[in-house]
Amino acid sequence: MVIGRPLASESGLILINKPRGITSFGVVSRLRKLTGIRRIGHTGTLDPFADGLLPVCLGRATVAVQFMDGYDKTYRLEIEFGRATDTHDLTGLTISEHQLTQTEQQELIHSDFAVLRDAVGNLPGEHLQTPPMYSAVKIDGRKLYEYARKGQSIERKARQIKIYSADLEDVSLTDGILRASIQIECSKGTYIRTIADDLGRHLGFGAHARSLTRLRCGPFSLEQAFDLADLENRRNNFPDQMSFVSHLNNQGLLLPVEKAFTDFPDITLPETAAIRLIKGQSLRPGETGLPQTDWPPVGVRTVIYSRGSLIAVGCLLPAADGDLQFKTERVLIDLADFQQS
Repeated sequence: MVIGRPLASESGLILINKPRGITSFGVVSRLRKLTGIRRIGHTGTLDPFADGLLPVCLGRATVAVQFMDGYDKTYRLEIEFGRATDTHDLTGLTISEHQLTQTEQQELIHSDFAVLRDAVGNLPGEHLQTPPMYSAVKIDGRKLYEYARKGQSIERKARQIKIYSADLEDVSLTDGILRASIQIECSKGTYIRTIADDLGRHLGFGAHARSLTRLRCGPFSLEQAFDLADLENRRNNFPDQMSFVSHLNNQGLLLPVEKAFTDFPDITLPETAAIRLIKGQSLRPGETGLPQTDWPPVGVRTVIYSRGSLIAVGCLLPAADGDLQFKTERVLIDLADFQQS
């Protein structure tokens, strides 16, 4: 078993194609069993009924989780109209039903589903979205789903979200049941199953999320992900957990933590400046030996590299004297490791 402080070779990102029926934490548990690494965290929780891309950080790479949580995401949402549920997905209890009449069906067909196309076309933009009761949002120290399971409804504050695009990929009307497939690109914190419920309300039929697949998460895509079953089959070919982790690393299945920051602006600093950041000191862009230009705007998270090593994440902020200073939000390497790199 891998014990003690994780080595660099035992750290990195692995992209998992989460199957339906297990929680995101369940994925973490299975990876711990496969690798022997205890320090594992995932970013962007997927509901048990959902499947698709789940980026997971192992070992020292878990320092990246807090920055990956802000990734934009892309989903494929399958909606079934005619039944609304308390969870907004197929696992919930039915709270309303609507059987499409022959007239409603004919209107949908003759208009080429115009009312649905218009509703989907109006999704892009900024919205205030209220988290569903069946969610992990905490109020007064308890998760909302804990209240919901006791039949309690708690007042929730709406949150700002952004939908960048929404494309109606397919629509069908079979045996009186209207179904649609929509690809949605959105900001963090967007509850996709709530969009299904909202569309059902808009059309007046009620609706729920029949399936949900995450296609992208930040710079990563589902095509890069591995099935848990495949990883478990690979593990059977190795005598112990450490040799299996070495296999993942040697085969490029364990991605370097730098991949998590692909879309972040970055700056390369000289060694002396990097050491100051590692020690918790701030830097001023105008100092001798530091880049004088190309610093990102104030407040924009920036990744710092030095000598090919990932050093820290931070941003430019106003100093007390009105000048600008770069302050770290998180140092990502130990001084000893940097000096030995």
